[in-house]
Amino acid sequence: MRRPVGWAAVVLATALVCGSCAGSTELETDRAQALQESVLTVTAAAAEGRWVDAQSLLTDTRAALDAGKDAGEVSTERYDEIVAALDRVAADLAAEQAAADAAAQAAAEQAAAEPVTPEPAAPEVVAPKDKGKKPGKGNGDK
Repeated sequence: MRRPVGWAAVVLATALVCGSCAGSTELETDRAQALQESVLTVTAAAAEGRWVDAQSLLTDTRAALDAGKDAGEVSTERYDEIVAALDRVAADLAAEQAAADAAAQAAAEQAAAEPVTPEPAAPEVVAPKDKGKKPGKGNGDK
């Protein structure tokens, strides 16, 4: 299933938000790398239609961000920016899942509504009949 342009843009924006500050005092380099990798796993799961996994991975990403903030590796300003980006990803993820579910439901309903065309039956094979010949009567049987 193709992902809408909005989905790709939000994921890219999230990756840029996480990565653009690597090496700055707003976000420690190691934490930035971990968040980028986490966002990529969310993206891969969503692209494969693994919605439960994508949601779980997004939750893990938020937990990693929270841990980074608690450890002083993420500034409050950068934290707020990344949370907003993750919120957009969560909204897009929910919309994609709803669209995929609706498409699957529509396909199932269409398949159920289509009449089933039976395959033509094979013609019945009838053994040829003896034309008037009776055993023992004039046909060489004795």
